[in-house]
Amino acid sequence: MEKAKAFASKYGLCNVVELDLSKCFDTLDHEKIIDSVAERVSDGKILKLIRAMLKSGVMEDGVWKATETGSPQGSVISPLLANIYLDEFDQKMKARGIRIVRYADDILIFSKTQEEAREFLAIAINILEIDMKLKVNRNKTRITTLEEGFHFLGFEIKGERVGIEKSRLKRFKGKVKGLTRRNQSTPVKEIVKELNPLLRGFASYFRIVDLQSSLRGLLSWIRRRLRAIILHQWKSTKKLNRVLRRAGWEEKVNLRMNKWRSSHTKAVNYAIPNRFFEEMNLFDMTSYYHPLSKYPILDP
Repeated sequence: MEKAKAFASKYGLCNVVELDLSKCFDTLDHEKIIDSVAERVSDGKILKLIRAMLKSGVMEDGVWKATETGSPQGSVISPLLANIYLDEFDQKMKARGIRIVRYADDILIFSKTQEEAREFLAIAINILEIDMKLKVNRNKTRITTLEEGFHFLGFEIKGERVGIEKSRLKRFKGKVKGLTRRNQSTPVKEIVKELNPLLRGFASYFRIVDLQSSLRGLLSWIRRRLRAIILHQWKSTKKLNRVLRRAGWEEKVNLRMNKWRSSHTKAVNYAIPNRFFEEMNLFDMTSYYHPLSKYPILDP
């Protein structure tokens, strides 16, 4: 991530190719994988194990199907094998003086001009499709700029700003919504237990970049959804006013308990403060910022 930012903002390589490979993990050539691993690993048992894993097949609709190409998606070792397999691409691009950032099949190519970007893309396609036996998805591959923004591993880099890619954010919020439907009778404490692994996983993935503002906004939205559930379960303002009186709120409140906007009122936030969720051990995503060690990038 730091390298991608440095190429684009520090070294003037502000034109970026987002290169998309079609079903990369499904199309890796088995013999090329083994040959690539064999250059680094001499233990025949490990090579035999990798070959067996590649040939293990997959289940499709309950039917076993042999795998002649590809590495199983979701396998812990698949990204590693993709990295080893595509190292040849990295070296050939570097030998031509072309700057790239890549992890597994997520590839960025940097250049000073749009014309240069198109030239570098043509070179990359030639290497990937002819030498590597892979397929570039031309519909999803695009040339963009630092000013317009580009995506890498779920992050969006735009100018000096690094944020969460919109599609990744939408997917996360969809999962949260699935767990926090307002009309459920599940105790909020149980909902929090179900939410926490999701929140922890999301925060852990994005912890390498300072996204405190975005994560605070998400956490506030999640607490609001939980407040809406509590209001729905309380059903009437009678319970709400009782809680408010105990907390020191003097005015009587009259609002519609099943309305989303009610969960954002001052009275409801007073009755169900953030401390309430802290005591329930709702995971604080803002506590998970752990930047990667920063090493100087000497060779752009």
